[in-house]
Amino acid sequence: MIGRLARFFGATLLFFGVATPHSAAAAEPARQPTQPIECREIYFFGGHGLGEGGVEDWGETVQDIFDKYLRGIHDADPDVAVGGEPIGYPRTEFPDWVQLVRERFSSGQEEVINGAIALNNQLTERYRACPNEHFVLTGYSEGAWVIHLYLKNLGTRVLDRIAGVALLGDPQYRGTGAIPKLYPNHAITPYFPPAIEDRAASWCVSYDLTEAKRTVFDPVCHYSGIGPGSDLANCLKAVKEELDNVWCPHLRYVETGGTKRAANFLVSRS
Repeated sequence: MIGRLARFFGATLLFFGVATPHSAAAAEPARQPTQPIECREIYFFGGHGLGEGGVEDWGETVQDIFDKYLRGIHDADPDVAVGGEPIGYPRTEFPDWVQLVRERFSSGQEEVINGAIALNNQLTERYRACPNEHFVLTGYSEGAWVIHLYLKNLGTRVLDRIAGVALLGDPQYRGTGAIPKLYPNHAITPYFPPAIEDRAASWCVSYDLTEAKRTVFDPVCHYSGIGPGSDLANCLKAVKEELDNVWCPHLRYVETGGTKRAANFLVSRS
């Protein structure tokens, strides 16, 4: 898989560093690297978004999905053993990512490539050690793209062990995402591998905003330009605290119920 990832994005990526996978504590701490793997029935991998999380943290959005997912699973069956850890790739600030994508597409790929390789390393380790363990993948923003890239290169045997996939604010979102809009040749198709279409879902939030006198969209998964007053321009201002977060749906998946929908979907597939 690593070879295919490198070939997909070009030979220059072979010179990028690969993020070292780390475990992290959320509601259910993952194992430490020096300890033997404790197998679970379900294991949750989460990819953080732009401006949040990091190598040892999956960020507020994925944390909220995980918390709600745990409650849902344990309400259904308190005896199910669930564990989880973040995908080990570094944090990227939202404005920096936008600038990288605008200047040169390939410049913004290091974290995405590292994330896909890290997820491959982390999940493969558990796949081999725990033959009865099934996996749940969820990602927000950049983390959604990381999971897409991983799934694109995945074989059927591993896909069969993936119980569910839930993505929020995906820049690869089918048709309207920033990548399909700006760089259609780099859009990942099919959007999900056919083998897991019934176990995978993605959401792109929008809502009517009185102050804007229109519907506002998450510009990462529903890109419509960067001119003055655009959703992306308003999101950049919101990140800089020059506008209230209500102007940027990309930052409000917790408040708008997106994380709850994702968690409920994963529970229904687990």
